[in-house]
Amino acid sequence: MTIKLYDNPVSGHAHRVRLFLSLLGLEHETAIINMKEGEHKSSDYLKLSPLGQVPTLVDDDTVITDSCAALVYLAKKYGDKHWLPEDPAGAARIQRWLSTASGELYRGPVIARAIELFGRDDDYDAAVQWSDRLLPWMQDELSNHTWLAADHATIADIAMYSYLRVADEGGLEISDYPDIERWLGDVEGLEGFIPMTRAS
Repeated sequence: MTIKLYDNPVSGHAHRVRLFLSLLGLEHETAIINMKEGEHKSSDYLKLSPLGQVPTLVDDDTVITDSCAALVYLAKKYGDKHWLPEDPAGAARIQRWLSTASGELYRGPVIARAIELFGRDDDYDAAVQWSDRLLPWMQDELSNHTWLAADHATIADIAMYSYLRVADEGGLEISDYPDIERWLGDVEGLEGFIPMTRAS
């Protein structure tokens, strides 16, 4: 088994996969992609990841260029069923949060952080509006449940964690949402947890 992760330390997308590899206790090689220098757009990297996405997970002959897809792959191949339930309702609950990670989370906290930290040319007010929709909903969900999609941690929690832990880097205040703060701490209490790297 040879697993290699093309990684960037301050990417929350990359942290999702790095964190899950650690929670599963999977050894892997790491190749750091310097996105400031444009390495993710280099011809060599684009051969591996045609859209220039970071991270990319390579497991022998399998190449996965989407972070949520990588979580599904790792859960299916190396995890036990509690990370990704097999029953239809359980699988649907996971998918809802994976879609949220790629939708509302991305449009809100991810974009806000990219604008504030990296000078991304985007609409900050729109990112705040998306965040103002997402965070109260998550707070409500977590006021009634310990975890997002089951009675234990799943890849839904891994997908949502990284960018919310550093939401303040995008000017967003998580302390207004006590159940989200509690949940962040619960993720951090998982055996094998590794922290999200702050960029500021």
